[in-house]
Amino acid sequence: EHCDNMTEMQLCNIIMAFARLNYQPTIGEAFYAKIHEKLSSVLVEMEPFLLVDLVWSLCILQQVSPLYLSQVLDHHFFQRITGTQTQKSENYKLKLVHINATAQLECSDYNGPYLPTHCLDSWISGTRKNLSPLSSGVREMLQTAVGDQTKCRCGVNTTYGWVIDGEVVLDSENKPLVVQEYTAPHGPQSEGSKPLPFGAKRLAFVAREFPNYNSRSRDLLGRFAMARRHLLAAGFLVVDVPYYDWLELKSDWQKVAYLKDKMGKAIAEDMVQ
Repeated sequence: EHCDNMTEMQLCNIIMAFARLNYQPTIGEAFYAKIHEKLSSVLVEMEPFLLVDLVWSLCILQQVSPLYLSQVLDHHFFQRITGTQTQKSENYKLKLVHINATAQLECSDYNGPYLPTHCLDSWISGTRKNLSPLSSGVREMLQTAVGDQTKCRCGVNTTYGWVIDGEVVLDSENKPLVVQEYTAPHGPQSEGSKPLPFGAKRLAFVAREFPNYNSRSRDLLGRFAMARRHLLAAGFLVVDVPYYDWLELKSDWQKVAYLKDKMGKAIAEDMVQ
């Protein structure tokens, strides 16, 4: 009821705050209807960086519509914010990649435009960051868990703008396969040419750091919840490796056993579903 008295900037700030926490209001349907009513008519006039923040936040909250997507994925628009090499520009390029992933994976009624392939290839190349001890440890132990470095691909940049700590492909009997032999539609350059065998599963191991979570719970914050949804929608079984579990493991043997157990649970849950 207060939305009518708020400016567009105030409404955008509320949406962005909700998205950061992955918070859904109890009167969500009525709230979002009012938000769309107020904002949809002013998108063209909105400052470009603010518009990207708004659409990205609506993607996190699963409240984005084709109208919003088409505004920011149009090449005339995104060229306005990607012309410089500043850190701000790099951050917003990545947000556009996430928006593009939402359009591809979660919005069946969206018909384009999408980001060009050359933009995706160049923009996601900047997503690599310095490895944390958690990510480094997970990658090292995962290679031991599958028994062969060829059965695991680490530090995978995806076309969705998210980095996977470890990728494993299992056959129908849950035996690891040589990852590089198979096509990888989630990667900018697919190394292999074979399609996945019938019954095979692709697993994504993701190290979850302390800042990934709400400080008052073990719920993922909005950005990381969206990343998980995207990987699931892309066909992965997602294996989360939270910092609070990993810190309890003292030996390499325990860490390897933990990863194998997590892998088994992910497969079992998938079979039930």
